This record gives sequence, C-alpha cells and structure tokens, in this order.
Amino acid sequence: MIGLKNKILELIFAKYHQWIESETFHCHRGCSLCCTQNVMITAVEGQYIYNYILLENKEKWFADKLLQKRQTQNVNLTTNGFARMCLEKNAEHTELEQLQRKEICPFLEEKCCTLYGVRPFSCRSFASTKYCNDYGSAHLNERLLVINTVTMQLIEHLGQKGYWGNMLDVLLALAHHKVNEAVKTHISDDERVQSAIRNTLTAEPIPGFLLRQEEENEVNQYLQTVLSAKIGIKTIEEIFNNK
Repeated sequence: MIGLKNKILELIFAKYHQWIESETFHCHRGCSLCCTQNVMITAVEGQYIYNYILLENKEKWFADKLLQKRQTQNVNLTTNGFARMCLEKNAEHTELEQLQRKEICPFLEEKCCTLYGVRPFSCRSFASTKYCNDYGSAHLNERLLVINTVTMQLIEHLGQKGYWGNMLDVLLALAHHKVNEAVKTHISDDERVQSAIRNTLTAEPIPGFLLRQEEENEVNQYLQTVLSAKIGIKTIEEIFNNK
C-alpha cells in the first residue's frame, strides 16, 4: 500500500505542475523567504521523504536534522477538517489560521533545499508571482490559491487516517514505524518521538470543496485531469473509491 500511495502522490505532483506550468513565478534557486518550519504535511509525504533518506543512506544526517532545536506552531484542524467544519455549519468559510513563526527550515542549507526532489506539496506550492523582497511575502492570485487548496485536500484524502501536522512532527512520528528503523536507531530521545506523535492530527477524507461558483469550472477540469490519471489499469478516482 505504501508503494501505491507513493505512486499516486507522484502523479498528483506531476499533474499539479503540468496545470500551473504556464504561470510565471519570480522564484529562483537561492530564494528562501518561504522556507520556514511552518510546513504541514501528511504521513504519505513524510514517508516519501523517508524513502529517499533510506535510499541515499542519510539516516544519521536526517536524524540530526530532526533533533535540532526548533520552534514550531501547530494548527487545530487539518485542511479537510476545516472544510468539514465549514460545510457542517453551513457557514461562510474564512481563511485557515495563519502561522506567524518564521524559523528557518532545518533542511535549508546555503539557502537551498536539501530535500528538494522529495519536498512535500506545501513546499511545492510556495511560490510568488511577485518579487518577495519587494513585498515582504509571497503573492499568489486567488485562482492559484484555490488549486493549491484542492490539491492539499486530495493529498490529505490519500493519507487519511495517518498523521497530519507540522512536517517536523510528522517526520519524527514516522521514525517510530518499523520501516524507518534505520533512522530511529539514531534517535535516542523516545520522548521527542512520542511528543511529536501527540502533536499530530489525523488526516481526513475530503468532505467537499469550499468553492465560489466562478471557481467551479476550472476546479472540476483540474480534478478530472488528476483523478483520471492511471496507476496500472485503475484511475486515481477508482482507487480512491476502492473500485
């Protein structure tokens, strides 16, 4: 199942990048204003990173990164949990709470990501249509923000019932899994792992999408592109629906 989820994750990444390839961004190698510790991921994305670490024999390096002193800020709802709450209350939704802490990501070295090829979706969606240094933060138009949110919901659906939370908590929590034992051997502080597990939430299935009427057409086209992609003889949609 882990292998299948990795393949689906890679397909979602590929379809997303194809969808936005005509966009113009001001991001370039070495710009790292967005590379903070405020990254939320699923266990599927976390295991995707672990697979790379194990393949490259970087277990000790990785464990040392996870154990660095850090200050992270957690949220109380997953992306799909927030959507569910809004839909259940039938209330007009507001933005998810904004994380304010700006501590640098421990995987950033010389302003470059050391996990770039296997970075989670939150990092892939960090982009700006304007030069960040001129504005102090990244800027994306509403259309891209909607596509990003829908993609986050798809990935959370893929990882449902697994860990969801701050990247560093999810990665530490996954060290507890037997498949990642080669990393866990370098982490003697089991309380750190247990604390990370307690800090995570549980990923939820998609309850629906919070869309304005003018957004529905493009989102439906995007969903069709992603969900019709095949793994073997089955589409992602069929796999999601257990058909």
